[in-house]
Amino acid sequence: MKNMATAVAALIFAGSIGSATAAPVINISGEGSSAAQAAEAAFLGNLNAGYITETFDSGYTAGSQSSSINSLAGVGMFTMDVAGVGGACDSGPYSCSAGLAVLDTATSPYSGRFDISPDNWLDSMDAQEMTIAPTGGYTAMGFYMTDPNDAGGRFSIGGVDFTFSDIFGSALGNGKVFYISLYDDSGLGDLTIYSNHSNDGYGLDNVTIGTVPEPGTLALMGLGLLGLVLVRSKKNKA
Repeated sequence: MKNMATAVAALIFAGSIGSATAAPVINISGEGSSAAQAAEAAFLGNLNAGYITETFDSGYTAGSQSSSINSLAGVGMFTMDVAGVGGACDSGPYSCSAGLAVLDTATSPYSGRFDISPDNWLDSMDAQEMTIAPTGGYTAMGFYMTDPNDAGGRFSIGGVDFTFSDIFGSALGNGKVFYISLYDDSGLGDLTIYSNHSNDGYGLDNVTIGTVPEPGTLALMGLGLLGLVLVRSKKNKA
Protein backbone atom coordinates (compact mmCIF):
# COMPACT_ATOMS: atom_id res chain seq x y z
CA MET A 1 0.00 0.00 0.00
CA LYS A 2 1.25 3.46 -0.81
CA ASN A 3 2.18 5.38 2.35
CA MET A 4 1.92 9.16 2.33
CA ALA A 5 2.38 9.62 6.10
CA THR A 6 5.67 11.55 5.86
CA ALA A 7 4.35 13.93 3.20
CA VAL A 8 1.13 14.55 5.09
CA ALA A 9 2.98 15.19 8.35
CA ALA A 10 5.13 17.79 6.61
CA LEU A 11 2.06 19.52 5.23
CA ILE A 12 0.37 19.57 8.63
CA PHE A 13 3.35 21.10 10.39
CA ALA A 14 3.79 23.60 7.57
CA GLY A 15 0.18 24.66 8.01
CA SER A 16 -0.67 23.80 4.41
CA ILE A 17 -3.67 21.68 5.43
CA GLY A 18 -4.62 23.42 8.63
CA SER A 19 -8.12 24.42 7.63
CA ALA A 20 -11.27 22.32 7.88
CA THR A 21 -12.33 23.71 4.51
CA ALA A 22 -10.08 21.13 2.81
CA ALA A 23 -12.78 18.48 3.23
CA PRO A 24 -13.52 15.67 2.69
CA VAL A 25 -10.70 13.78 4.37
CA ILE A 26 -10.27 10.01 4.04
CA ASN A 27 -7.98 7.93 6.25
CA ILE A 28 -6.95 4.31 5.65
CA SER A 29 -5.22 2.11 8.20
CA GLY A 30 -2.30 -0.12 7.45
CA GLU A 31 -3.30 -3.56 6.22
CA GLY A 32 -4.08 -6.29 8.75
CA SER A 33 -6.25 -6.83 11.80
CA SER A 34 -3.89 -5.17 14.29
CA ALA A 35 -3.49 -1.99 12.25
CA ALA A 36 -7.20 -1.84 11.46
CA GLN A 37 -8.21 -2.32 15.10
CA ALA A 38 -5.77 0.35 16.23
CA ALA A 39 -7.21 2.75 13.66
CA GLU A 40 -10.77 2.02 14.80
CA ALA A 41 -9.82 2.65 18.45
CA ALA A 42 -8.15 5.94 17.51
CA PHE A 43 -11.13 6.99 15.39
CA LEU A 44 -13.65 6.24 18.15
CA GLY A 45 -11.43 8.07 20.63
CA ASN A 46 -11.66 11.21 18.47
CA LEU A 47 -15.47 11.22 18.36
CA ASN A 48 -17.86 13.10 20.59
CA ALA A 49 -20.16 11.06 22.80
CA GLY A 50 -23.31 9.74 21.13
CA TYR A 51 -21.80 8.06 18.08
CA ILE A 52 -23.61 5.06 16.55
CA THR A 53 -22.10 1.76 15.39
CA GLU A 54 -23.82 -0.84 13.19
CA THR A 55 -22.32 -4.33 13.64
CA PHE A 56 -25.02 -6.19 11.63
CA ASP A 57 -25.16 -8.76 14.44
CA SER A 58 -28.62 -8.11 15.88
CA GLY A 59 -31.96 -8.24 14.10
CA TYR A 60 -30.69 -9.43 10.71
CA THR A 61 -31.22 -12.76 8.97
CA ALA A 62 -27.89 -14.03 7.68
CA GLY A 63 -28.08 -14.94 4.01
CA SER A 64 -31.07 -12.78 3.07
CA GLN A 65 -30.65 -10.29 0.21
CA SER A 66 -32.21 -6.90 -0.47
CA SER A 67 -31.50 -4.04 -2.85
CA SER A 68 -31.51 -1.70 0.17
CA ILE A 69 -30.71 -2.50 3.80
CA ASN A 70 -31.67 0.03 6.45
CA SER A 71 -29.38 0.06 9.47
CA LEU A 72 -31.33 -1.08 12.53
CA ALA A 73 -28.85 0.80 14.71
CA GLY A 74 -29.63 4.07 12.89
CA VAL A 75 -26.43 4.49 10.88
CA GLY A 76 -28.27 4.98 7.58
CA MET A 77 -29.20 3.16 4.37
CA PHE A 78 -27.05 0.79 2.28
CA THR A 79 -28.16 0.42 -1.34
CA MET A 80 -27.00 -1.63 -4.32
CA ASP A 81 -27.09 0.76 -7.29
CA VAL A 82 -25.55 -1.46 -9.98
CA ALA A 83 -25.40 -5.22 -9.54
CA GLY A 84 -22.45 -7.42 -10.39
CA VAL A 85 -22.76 -10.58 -12.44
CA GLY A 86 -21.27 -14.05 -12.34
CA GLY A 87 -18.87 -15.44 -9.80
CA ALA A 88 -19.81 -16.55 -6.30
CA CYS A 89 -22.66 -14.03 -5.96
CA ASP A 90 -24.56 -16.03 -8.60
CA SER A 91 -23.86 -19.38 -6.97
CA GLY A 92 -25.93 -21.55 -4.64
CA PRO A 93 -28.98 -19.77 -3.25
CA TYR A 94 -27.76 -16.30 -4.24
CA SER A 95 -28.21 -13.96 -7.19
CA CYS A 96 -26.07 -10.88 -7.81
CA SER A 97 -29.15 -8.93 -8.91
CA ALA A 98 -31.04 -9.73 -5.68
CA GLY A 99 -29.09 -7.11 -3.77
CA LEU A 100 -26.81 -6.76 -0.77
CA ALA A 101 -26.68 -9.39 1.97
CA VAL A 102 -25.89 -9.69 5.65
CA LEU A 103 -23.68 -12.79 5.83
CA ASP A 104 -21.89 -14.92 8.37
CA THR A 105 -19.30 -17.62 7.90
CA ALA A 106 -21.94 -20.33 7.49
CA THR A 107 -23.90 -18.48 4.79
CA SER A 108 -21.07 -16.80 2.87
CA PRO A 109 -20.13 -18.00 -0.64
CA TYR A 110 -16.84 -16.06 -0.31
CA SER A 111 -13.53 -17.02 1.29
CA GLY A 112 -11.94 -13.59 1.66
CA ARG A 113 -14.61 -11.66 3.58
CA PHE A 114 -15.26 -12.05 7.27
CA ASP A 115 -16.88 -10.58 10.36
CA ILE A 116 -15.25 -8.24 12.84
CA SER A 117 -17.93 -7.94 15.45
CA PRO A 118 -18.02 -11.10 15.82
CA ASP A 119 -20.92 -12.66 13.87
CA ASN A 120 -22.21 -10.92 10.71
CA TRP A 121 -21.03 -8.42 8.14
CA LEU A 122 -22.65 -6.51 5.25
CA ASP A 123 -21.55 -7.96 1.92
CA SER A 124 -21.57 -6.06 -1.37
CA MET A 125 -22.52 -9.27 -3.21
CA ASP A 126 -20.13 -8.08 -5.92
CA ALA A 127 -22.08 -4.87 -6.58
CA GLN A 128 -20.38 -2.68 -9.16
CA GLU A 129 -21.86 0.34 -7.39
CA MET A 130 -23.12 0.62 -3.81
CA THR A 131 -24.14 3.72 -1.82
CA ILE A 132 -24.09 4.38 1.91
CA ALA A 133 -26.51 7.19 2.79
CA PRO A 134 -25.61 8.09 6.40
CA THR A 135 -28.11 9.54 8.83
CA GLY A 136 -28.01 13.35 8.73
CA GLY A 137 -26.25 15.55 11.24
CA TYR A 138 -22.94 13.65 11.39
CA THR A 139 -19.50 14.66 10.13
CA ALA A 140 -17.45 11.45 10.51
CA MET A 141 -17.82 7.82 9.46
CA GLY A 142 -15.58 4.79 9.95
CA PHE A 143 -15.83 1.14 8.94
CA TYR A 144 -13.87 -2.05 8.34
CA MET A 145 -13.48 -3.21 4.74
CA THR A 146 -12.48 -6.80 4.06
CA ASP A 147 -11.19 -8.16 0.77
CA PRO A 148 -11.31 -4.87 -1.20
CA ASN A 149 -10.67 -4.90 -4.94
CA ASP A 150 -7.20 -4.20 -6.28
CA ALA A 151 -7.02 -1.21 -8.65
CA GLY A 152 -9.76 0.49 -10.62
CA GLY A 153 -12.39 0.98 -7.94
CA ARG A 154 -13.03 4.20 -6.08
CA PHE A 155 -14.83 5.90 -3.22
CA SER A 156 -16.92 8.97 -4.04
CA ILE A 157 -18.17 11.20 -1.22
CA GLY A 158 -19.71 14.63 -1.54
CA GLY A 159 -18.79 14.69 -5.23
CA VAL A 160 -15.09 13.99 -4.54
CA ASP A 161 -13.40 10.78 -5.75
CA PHE A 162 -10.67 8.74 -4.05
CA THR A 163 -9.35 5.92 -6.24
CA PHE A 164 -8.53 2.47 -4.89
CA SER A 165 -5.13 2.70 -6.57
CA ASP A 166 -4.36 5.74 -4.38
CA ILE A 167 -5.76 4.04 -1.30
CA PHE A 168 -4.84 0.37 -1.47
CA GLY A 169 -2.25 0.19 -4.22
CA SER A 170 -2.53 -2.87 -6.44
CA ALA A 171 -2.23 -6.65 -6.40
CA LEU A 172 -4.02 -7.11 -3.09
CA GLY A 173 -4.27 -10.71 -2.01
CA ASN A 174 -7.45 -12.43 -0.88
CA GLY A 175 -8.80 -11.64 2.59
CA LYS A 176 -7.09 -8.31 3.34
CA VAL A 177 -8.65 -5.97 5.93
CA PHE A 178 -8.43 -2.19 6.41
CA TYR A 179 -10.18 0.42 8.52
CA ILE A 180 -11.49 3.41 6.56
CA SER A 181 -12.52 6.70 8.18
CA LEU A 182 -14.02 9.78 6.54
CA TYR A 183 -14.54 13.35 7.68
CA ASP A 184 -16.42 16.24 6.13
CA ASP A 185 -16.86 19.39 8.20
CA SER A 186 -19.91 20.42 6.17
CA GLY A 187 -21.68 17.14 7.00
CA LEU A 188 -21.32 13.70 5.50
CA GLY A 189 -22.79 13.22 2.06
CA ASP A 190 -23.58 9.87 0.51
CA LEU A 191 -20.59 7.57 0.07
CA THR A 192 -20.64 5.56 -3.16
CA ILE A 193 -18.27 2.63 -3.58
CA TYR A 194 -17.46 1.61 -7.15
CA SER A 195 -16.01 -1.85 -7.74
CA ASN A 196 -13.45 -2.63 -10.42
CA HIS A 197 -14.91 -5.97 -11.50
CA SER A 198 -18.42 -7.28 -12.06
CA ASN A 199 -17.70 -10.44 -10.08
CA ASP A 200 -15.55 -9.11 -7.24
CA GLY A 201 -16.63 -7.37 -4.06
CA TYR A 202 -15.96 -6.67 -0.39
CA GLY A 203 -17.43 -6.84 3.09
CA LEU A 204 -18.19 -3.98 5.50
CA ASP A 205 -18.47 -4.20 9.29
CA ASN A 206 -18.64 -2.00 12.38
CA VAL A 207 -19.90 1.04 10.49
CA THR A 208 -19.77 4.06 12.83
CA ILE A 209 -21.09 7.60 12.37
CA GLY A 210 -20.40 10.47 14.76
CA THR A 211 -19.14 14.02 15.15
CA VAL A 212 -15.63 15.27 15.87
CA PRO A 213 -14.78 18.15 18.22
CA GLU A 214 -12.90 21.02 16.63
CA PRO A 215 -10.33 21.10 15.20
CA GLY A 216 -11.76 17.92 13.76
CA THR A 217 -9.86 17.84 10.51
CA LEU A 218 -6.44 17.91 12.16
CA ALA A 219 -7.51 15.27 14.66
CA LEU A 220 -8.50 12.92 11.88
CA MET A 221 -5.38 13.70 9.89
CA GLY A 222 -3.38 12.62 12.92
CA LEU A 223 -5.28 9.34 12.85
CA GLY A 224 -4.45 9.05 9.18
CA LEU A 225 -0.77 8.87 9.98
CA LEU A 226 -1.44 5.32 11.14
CA GLY A 227 -1.69 4.46 7.46
CA LEU A 228 -2.67 6.79 4.64
CA VAL A 229 -4.54 10.08 4.57
CA LEU A 230 -5.91 11.81 1.49
CA VAL A 231 -7.41 15.29 1.43
CA ARG A 232 -9.11 16.72 -1.63
CA SER A 233 -10.89 20.01 -2.07
CA LYS A 234 -14.43 19.91 -3.35
CA LYS A 235 -13.37 22.56 -5.84
CA ASN A 236 -10.81 20.21 -7.37
CA LYS A 237 -12.65 16.95 -7.96
CA ALA A 238 -10.37 14.09 -9.02
